Amino acid sequence: MAEGIANSFEFDDLSFQSAGSDPVGEVNPFCIKTLKKFAISKSYLRSKSWEEFNIEKKIRGSWSPDIIVTLCQNAEETSCPVWLGDIPKISWNLDDPAIFSSEDEAMKAFENIFIILSLRFQFLKDAIASTEFIAKKKEFQDLKKSDRRNQISSVISNYLIEAAND
Repeated sequence: MAEGIANSFEFDDLSFQSAGSDPVGEVNPFCIKTLKKFAISKSYLRSKSWEEFNIEKKIRGSWSPDIIVTLCQNAEETSCPVWLGDIPKISWNLDDPAIFSSEDEAMKAFENIFIILSLRFQFLKDAIASTEFIAKKKEFQDLKKSDRRNQISSVISNYLIEAAND
């Protein structure tokens, strides 16, 4: 769900992908219903393991995510694979909406998570559009590419933390 919501904001220079340690093979049907209700494209979403990104890293050579955001508390307790190294990890500690057994409870939980995630990604979108962020990006222009990427990732990480606390 987070991947679909985040990418619906059409961030410049940012893309979002979602994966887990133990994918079930299909996107939760309540997630699909919720995204459909709020007119978010879900056609490209699929259940995937973070090992897919490890394979991509091997193919691309130096590819790795800039930031990892765990959404649910149980995800925070799962150790990330070694290949992810020292990438900044942020936890949003949201309740897992998939734990509810009744259809009404599950739909309410997914809609609640949808709203929370939408507000957090809107916060990020606004922060990145701010004059403060634009000025910071200009400060980093003279750095070599990897250092510039690390500095920008650090600023965005801070915005993601702020979004969770806002």
